[in-house]
Amino acid sequence: MAYFAHSSFRLRRLGVFALAAGLLALSVAGCVRLLEPRTSDATYYLLGERAAPSAASPQAPSPTDTTGLRVGLRKPRLASYLDATRIVTRRGPHQVQFAEFHRWGEELDRGIGRTVATRLAARPEVRGVEVVPWSPGASFDYVVELHVLRFEGVGPAPDPEADEDAPPPDGHAQVVVEWTVLRPGTDAVLARQTTRHRAAAWPVGNYSALVARLGAGLDTLVEEVAAQLSRLNAS
Repeated sequence: MAYFAHSSFRLRRLGVFALAAGLLALSVAGCVRLLEPRTSDATYYLLGERAAPSAASPQAPSPTDTTGLRVGLRKPRLASYLDATRIVTRRGPHQVQFAEFHRWGEELDRGIGRTVATRLAARPEVRGVEVVPWSPGASFDYVVELHVLRFEGVGPAPDPEADEDAPPPDGHAQVVVEWTVLRPGTDAVLARQTTRHRAAAWPVGNYSALVARLGAGLDTLVEEVAAQLSRLNAS
């Protein structure tokens, strides 16, 4: 009788071990599946780097010209609601949508800083632009700060009764940036202005068109900053 009781105990122990081993194998298999690469359904966008002076601007200086301005550009600050990666659309007076499947290919503040620096450096009155982190010993004629207040598409509030086959409503893109020109070393404020740009006829939901219109807003920003730098330098 004792032999059978001992055998039964051993069988129960073996059953517990087998169950534990099976659970462990399932857990490991589950972890392996989590590590498998997944295909993203998101589309990613970058602000363009086109930057040519307008036809009305004077000719760019030659490479040996040392009279152009040297500008230091600090990291842009974004309004707190602007997402670092998801593209934002305002819908009506109070609603904001964050696109889950339409995202920036880089953090938005970095993208704006890179684009503004590239386009500003292409201006004939500017010799060079350096974005933080600045190289050791870098010196500038002026330092520019950007505070991005609006950088989004704007459309009407969603209509729950709208026909699904109807064309998308028209909206617009808006860019509002408060910018400051500072004296290097002292951070004394030399100028402070706000650039406002609105591009109409944006088909709501067309994110490629929205990114292009937001880039045009940065063109306007660069033109206004460059004009102010020229005025300060002339005085």
